[in-house]
Amino acid sequence: MNETGPKKRLTQAEKSAAMRSRLCEATLDALTEVGYDRVTTAMVAKKAGVSQGALTHQFSSKNDLMAAAFERLLTEWRNNRQAFLSSLTEGQKISADEFTEYLWRTVFVKPRYVAALELMLAARMNEPLGGKLRDILHRWRDDRDMLSAWIIGSDPENPETLEFLHLNICMLRGIAVHVGFDSDEQDREKLLLSWKNFLRKNSDRLPGLPFNTDALVSLPVTPDATYIRGNASD
Repeated sequence: MNETGPKKRLTQAEKSAAMRSRLCEATLDALTEVGYDRVTTAMVAKKAGVSQGALTHQFSSKNDLMAAAFERLLTEWRNNRQAFLSSLTEGQKISADEFTEYLWRTVFVKPRYVAALELMLAARMNEPLGGKLRDILHRWRDDRDMLSAWIIGSDPENPETLEFLHLNICMLRGIAVHVGFDSDEQDREKLLLSWKNFLRKNSDRLPGLPFNTDALVSLPVTPDATYIRGNASD
């Protein structure tokens, strides 16, 4: 007979963090399912299985809730990117088209990317929300660009590297938005393949990239923590 000790009692701070996490998850699900305009705090509370009062205790406004959910999503992307970088063996090389495939499968094709698009579009018409989201995005972009440059073996301080990384994201975002209007999976995969083929064939001409895959530098298995400001905490 297995004996288990007494369950550890959560501190108030731990309970609060768990509640915030639960509400953020419910918010992202609601944004994905019905879109920003139709999401209400009452809907989120019901989806999270908590009272409206419990939600209001954690987030005093819908904007605060949306901003926290957005930050949670970006934190998830950051953590995944860090884990991917750390999983690479020393000296392993990742080409631009391989990295593009990784981004597509882990971010842009995921249902929750719709939640990110919903929030970014809503921010255009809601300046208080826009201000909150821009602050979060600014912190995310620096970490994202640093990690992405390391993964493809380029210099994160090189403006041309950043130009390529941003162009690549814009292309993938465009394909993702296109998919929203045309859900033909074959068409989506064809567009992705065309972009990857372009990157592969033009790797020697793309700004900020090594001239060929053999020139890719060894990647740091464990990134210097001073470069990564983001934390996994919620």
